[in-house]
Amino acid sequence: MNADRVVLTALAVVAAVSIATALMLADGSTWPAALLCGLAAGGAMLWGLLGWFGRPSA
Repeated sequence: MNADRVVLTALAVVAAVSIATALMLADGSTWPAALLCGLAAGGAMLWGLLGWFGRPSA
């Protein structure tokens, strides 16, 4: 994976974690629950992007 894809993946994961955590906190969740939800969203984003970038291009 080249450097551009690594930076894009890192930024997307950080954005997903931040947004999901902020939304859970705004909804009134406790911070541990919000952090767990945010980390789950970041992991899903990471898994999706690695699968997408891992496909051979046509």
